[in-house]
Amino acid sequence: MRSMPIRIFLVLFTLVLIYPFLSQAATEQRSALVIGNSAYSTGPLKNPVNDATDMAASLQKLGFKVNLKKNADLQTMEEAIEDFGNRLKRGGVGLFYYAGHGVQVGGINYLIPVGATINKESDVRFKALDAGRILAEMENANNGVNIVLLDACRDNPLGKSFRSSSRGLAIVSNSPSGTFISYSTSPGQVARDGEGRNSPYTRALLENIDKPGLSINGVFMKVRSMIKKETGQVPWELSSLEGEFYFVPGSAGKATESVLTEKQPEKQKPATAVPVDDLDDETTGMQLVLVKGGCYQMGDTFGGRYASEKPVHEVCVSDFHLGKHEVTVGAFRKFVNDTDYRTEAERGDGCFIWTGSKWEKRSDANWRNPGFSQDDNHPAVCVSWNDAQSFVGWLSKKSGKGYRLPTEAEWEYAARSGGKAEKWAGTSDESSLSDYGWYNANSGNKTHPAGQKKPNSLGIYDMTGNVWEWCSDWYGEKYYGESPRDNPQGPGNGSYRVLRGGGWNSFAPNSRAAVRLWDGPVSRSHFFLGFRVAVPSR
Repeated sequence: MRSMPIRIFLVLFTLVLIYPFLSQAATEQRSALVIGNSAYSTGPLKNPVNDATDMAASLQKLGFKVNLKKNADLQTMEEAIEDFGNRLKRGGVGLFYYAGHGVQVGGINYLIPVGATINKESDVRFKALDAGRILAEMENANNGVNIVLLDACRDNPLGKSFRSSSRGLAIVSNSPSGTFISYSTSPGQVARDGEGRNSPYTRALLENIDKPGLSINGVFMKVRSMIKKETGQVPWELSSLEGEFYFVPGSAGKATESVLTEKQPEKQKPATAVPVDDLDDETTGMQLVLVKGGCYQMGDTFGGRYASEKPVHEVCVSDFHLGKHEVTVGAFRKFVNDTDYRTEAERGDGCFIWTGSKWEKRSDANWRNPGFSQDDNHPAVCVSWNDAQSFVGWLSKKSGKGYRLPTEAEWEYAARSGGKAEKWAGTSDESSLSDYGWYNANSGNKTHPAGQKKPNSLGIYDMTGNVWEWCSDWYGEKYYGESPRDNPQGPGNGSYRVLRGGGWNSFAPNSRAAVRLWDGPVSRSHFFLGFRVAVPSR
């Protein structure tokens, strides 16, 4: 195997949350298995044993009973994981950490033991450890909270001789519900190994994991900030967490309620669409619906979902117009033809597409060629937040109107038909969700032309599913607790922009109107990212 100076840190957080929430760290059982492999005969690595040793010491201080393995062969790794699974059956928190070589073959992630002789692709299955084994042990134990940290080399050191190998580790698509996945950089990219004792990501984690009162989300917000400043990498995350976990609870780390009682404002002012005041854009042909302003309870009023949707708080928005449909390929083409604009995917290294079994980065994938057939009525995809901003800037100059992206407060208000108690855009009944949106259960792994499903009661289409939609706001983990009541604009700065609505690949819970996703403004990584436009009402 080639020497691999560049590595990625894949962080998998598998949380199977029980009710009521976990007790404080002092009373909960915490078990950890930590493995660091450096001494490979081919492609030796400098930092993994250091990383594992330092991580083990830190975890011990946090109350974990740690089993540390250095330069482990396959048998040692398998026996340690089986013992780890048995310990998890006693309950409590489980944490698995691995640093060393890792490869993806045929869409499956493998951890490479020390001493493994791998000469051809078929050897990997029998001489390396399937990373899914760890998740299987955790799922079988059903112990409570599970955390998996994989600090592995991202590039496959055997990739040149392997037919079905791919650059980087595969995106995990079958982890248990309540999972938080974090890559130290976008999928398909690589992260630096670092020149010091530890990899940059592990060093940042060690500096933040023991801070009192910092939630697991808070820890990694700080880690991401440090990594971006040091390496320029933009971490990639997917999350389905259903509650908070604290390595060190502290004064700010009190357990939160897992279910919020639904609470509606005493004086709800539902919005209505007034057809006579709807707006037709002459440049693109887009139609915009007038949304009459009002007040509503923003966030997860149905309870039991993600911490990023809480606390529920009252928000009031002014009148505004919002696109009846997501911006289509046809509308985006008019912008490109008029300006000769090239998207960041076209100027960069392309976009991720879904092959039917895995995500794959393709340099020729972009809004024109997203990996599936489309026409001018499909939503434009593989567009970054910056691309969307360029579009609305162009449209504002052409029309003389102040086109922009909606704020997420406006977006959620409109999706919920003017702040009504709707779980999805147009309905709260999951059995009728297929009538209103394209999502995992009915999309066929691709986008669909705008307006084929039912609109919500404001006459706005596809606010559930089809594509995730960029909003104007920076993402702030604690912003809901600090948000002003009237026309909130989001934090003044940040690293990530907000996405709303779910996409064709989202499960029903992740397509709810209250769900928040966030990504870097330059990200155009997947063909489930799109946008719709807004304009103030005058």
